[in-house]
Amino acid sequence: MMSSEVSPTTINQTQTKQAQPDIEIPTDFQSIQTNAGTKELSEFRTYDDTTSPARVVEHYRDMRTFQTVEFYKRMEEKYSFENGKFRRMMTIEEALEELENYVDASDPDLDLPNLLHLLQTAEGIRKAGHPDWLQLTGLLHDMGKIMFLWGTSEDGQDGYSPNGKQWALGGDTFVLGCQIPNE
Repeated sequence: MMSSEVSPTTINQTQTKQAQPDIEIPTDFQSIQTNAGTKELSEFRTYDDTTSPARVVEHYRDMRTFQTVEFYKRMEEKYSFENGKFRRMMTIEEALEELENYVDASDPDLDLPNLLHLLQTAEGIRKAGHPDWLQLTGLLHDMGKIMFLWGTSEDGQDGYSPNGKQWALGGDTFVLGCQIPNE
């Protein structure tokens, strides 16, 4: 089947995009700053109830509340590829372009589209002198967040807003069916 053809089992081939906040996207990826000037270097990637944005605290609380074995089974069925089910055929470039519409609610340091985070990561790895394969890994490491295209707030997959319910898309992961440590 050609990628332009629509399979009878295709789910949501055409998406209706929600209104996007106006975000000015820098053209020089090396100069993209997170919260530079407002935080000391030691304050980045710090997660706690007093200094993290409320959306980040809520995100992790929701993850621990709603990521259950039952939820996993529902998502396994929803995203199954059995019998030729798929959502949409796209190239890596098209998937990266879609991630320009995703702002990660779990990141306390960055309120820019995920595509910029991916480019920053790959560029940082390149500048540090690491091999090409690791640069590619940095570019693709968040590709799974593309699920936001077919997600809902109820499923924790609303990626169209940094305040959307995204507890099933990003952040740390935990073992399901086991008690989560307090620390």
